[in-house]
Amino acid sequence: MTRKLYQLLAGLPLAWLYAMSSCAAFLLQHVFRYRRKDVKQNLEQAFPDWSDATIKATRKNFYQNLCDTAFEIIAGSRQPLTFFEQRIKVINPELLADLSENGQQSVFVMLAHQGNWEWMLHRAAALYDMPMAFVYKRLHSQAADEFSLQARQRFGATAIEMRDTARNIIRHRRTPRLIYMLADQSPGLRERVHITEFLNRETAFFSGAATLARATGFPVAFARCQRRKRGHFEVELVEITRDPASVEETWILERYAELTETAIRACPDDWLWSNRRWKHQAPTAPTLDKSAPPDTDNQSNPES
Repeated sequence: MTRKLYQLLAGLPLAWLYAMSSCAAFLLQHVFRYRRKDVKQNLEQAFPDWSDATIKATRKNFYQNLCDTAFEIIAGSRQPLTFFEQRIKVINPELLADLSENGQQSVFVMLAHQGNWEWMLHRAAALYDMPMAFVYKRLHSQAADEFSLQARQRFGATAIEMRDTARNIIRHRRTPRLIYMLADQSPGLRERVHITEFLNRETAFFSGAATLARATGFPVAFARCQRRKRGHFEVELVEITRDPASVEETWILERYAELTETAIRACPDDWLWSNRRWKHQAPTAPTLDKSAPPDTDNQSNPES
């Protein structure tokens, strides 16, 4: 039933879906009060100098953008590549071509939950003539999980389940790919992490992406996605390192955290503030130990 509902919605005009999104945003914030306390606390912690009015306005915009993203992902499941070409402008697409040596080597592309991370994957399919893969975490709803995977893989991208990330990447390290990883989620208590200050809090980040980059030698880039207006986005690519063996894992993670925070501060109402990013206190998770052997199987990046 859930999957049929998604398919039905995907067939509606995007303008209708945005009208539904506006209704859903109001209900989510004011009726169901979906994680309102978490959103408010996260914003207040990140922006202690903001007035109550600014916090309230940002929270309202966040709920609208959250619902827009959800309906956009559903709508995108039926759109051709030309649709994404028209709606997502990539400022400097040549960077990934350069880092991949024109498709001859793999590149890790680290993302954040900002803008529309699902549409970015489809836009990349139209830009680059090389295989793509994305790391994902299974959704609790089987129907939603199946719909999501089908939508993401429709242009040839390969799904890598979170727990299989290290094995998959090592096994296929000789096949050049663009490997997309969302890395701004909260790691579990058993994950190896790097702790740094992020949005005014001591925050733990997965160490898996940096560990794998150093193990394989694949260059690392960051993709920043900003919503310019409803249904239209701008993506900028930033090089993190083209030679991960020459830097420490912690440097890669610090740079990723810095770029993510800069992107959030530039467009604060479009990040996933409802995510319980700090549900575990940072010191409770095992920190990155440079002397310990890499353990990357469960350190990739869960998606919402």
